[in-house]
Amino acid sequence: MAISGTWVLHYSWGCTGNYGRTSLDFRTEGTFSGGGFSGSWRQLDGILLLRFTDGPAQYGGTVTGRVGTGAMSTLDGSLNGCWYLIEQGADGAAEPSDRGAEQPADVAGRRAEPGEAAPGELDAAGNRI
Repeated sequence: MAISGTWVLHYSWGCTGNYGRTSLDFRTEGTFSGGGFSGSWRQLDGILLLRFTDGPAQYGGTVTGRVGTGAMSTLDGSLNGCWYLIEQGADGAAEPSDRGAEQPADVAGRRAEPGEAAPGELDAAGNRI
């Protein structure tokens, strides 16, 4: 079954156990958007790949039913992490509110400029929350 609809993506740069989250809407033509972010997705035999257009992060992992898990990277060695995904409405799914949870970068892998606080998630208008 191909992923579609609204899912909550939980991400942790460095796999610290401290997760930020954002709600993403997956469209059947292979694109997604949510929380001020967008990108493309591909799924084959339960393997899911996400690529953000807003930053360098790429996500890969497996999806079974209404949950998924995997790893993400900016592929330049500067950021790596862990993620999990839960279909909105599934038992145990968190509220889809966007939060950065003190991550060193946002969900798309964008770091703060020197001297700025680490970026948080963005609202629908593109403003930091």
